[in-house]
Parts: sequence; C-alpha cells; structure tokens
Amino acid sequence: MTQYLAVTAMGTDRPGIVNQLAKLTASCDCDIIDSRMATYGNEFSLIMLVAGSHSSITLMETQLPSRAAELDLLTITKRTSEHVAEQHIARLAIEFIGEDRRGTMKQITQCIDDLGQDLGGMRTHAQEDPSGKALQQVELFINVLEHADIDHIEQEMRNLGERLQLECRIRRMDINENNELGNE
Repeated sequence: MTQYLAVTAMGTDRPGIVNQLAKLTASCDCDIIDSRMATYGNEFSLIMLVAGSHSSITLMETQLPSRAAELDLLTITKRTSEHVAEQHIARLAIEFIGEDRRGTMKQITQCIDDLGQDLGGMRTHAQEDPSGKALQQVELFINVLEHADIDHIEQEMRNLGERLQLECRIRRMDINENNELGNE
C-alpha cells in the first residue's frame, strides 16, 4: 500500500538544493508527487509530497535529518494520506492591488472563511514604489464549493476591495485549468 509523507525544507538559498533533495528521495525509492518551491529574501523553501512503500517512507524519514544537517536545512516531515479533492463547481483567480496596509490579509482570508469557500492557493508581494509608497499585490485562487453562488462570492470580493481601497480583479477559471498556486 502506498504511503505519503509531506516534507518541508528551508534554508539559505543556493544552487543544487532541490537536486540534493530529489536525489535523496530517489535513493529512498520514493516519488515526488507534488511540490512547491519559493525563495523569500535569501531563504529557500520547499514543500513536497512524497509517495512510496512503508519501508521507503520510513527510510526517507530516517535519512532526511542527517542530509538536511549536511545541507544546513531545517526540515519538518509529517505522514499524511493522498489528497482527495472536494467537489468544486468553479475556480476563481482574484487579485487585489494597492497600498500596503497592516491587516489586509487577515481581512481577505476572513472574508473567504465567512463565505465558506476553499482557499486553493495564494501569493503576496509587498514593495515600495519609486516614491517610497508601500504597495502590495495579493493573488488568490478560490475553489468554489458545490451549492455556492459564484456571483455572490465575486460581489463580496469586489465589495471587500472597495472597503480596503484596493483594485480587485476577478477571473473565472476553467475547473480543470491548472495554476501554479492552486491545489489540484
């Protein structure tokens, strides 16, 4: 029976880290089923879902700590099961752009939670414009659950954008359309 292990690794960004972790995974006779990698400042972050037999996953769990120490990485592992996606009737890509203010993400995620929807992925970025004004960009992917009113969700997101004084762009995606942030 196939076993699953969620692996998170973080450390100073440098060439070859993903290759070293991929080599370790293969040497343990495991497969990388899903993964995401990003850099934040000078830090590298990777999360991956690894699959294999019980003995392969156990081997990965025992070999990863020493390999991570050699690579100067912090790692966390957690046994899990295969992801079974809920039934979604649609997917929305939502983007908020404007002045960066503390608490914006709290309000956006609270709105999605209040609407009872599934946040499938997100990315945020803040920076100063040439005049020194703090700007932010928030990209979200919402997997719209069955029995939801898509028009109502879109209107609530637009209303939120107005309250936060942020430009709000919404795009309906094909239910099977891939995106780099959303869970499949």
